[in-house]
Amino acid sequence: SYMEIYNESGYDLLDPSHDTKSLEDLPKVAMLEDENGITHTRNLGTHPARSEEDALNLLFIGDTNRMIAETPMNLASSRSHCI
Repeated sequence: SYMEIYNESGYDLLDPSHDTKSLEDLPKVAMLEDENGITHTRNLGTHPARSEEDALNLLFIGDTNRMIAETPMNLASSRSHCI
């Protein structure tokens, strides 16, 4: 799984069913906390990596879908967090 949290919303960066032109094209991931304080996600796909090459390919796909915007401090700032 590879999820981006941007503006307090989660997005599945590895979702294969969407033509991604912007972050909002990706399905939103629901983040829920149970009564024991454990966080769970809904609508976040899992993609097994059977080798280092598989893992790097998934990382590349996810990074391609990340929200990148220029800021005064950094020309390629993500302004988000990925898990």
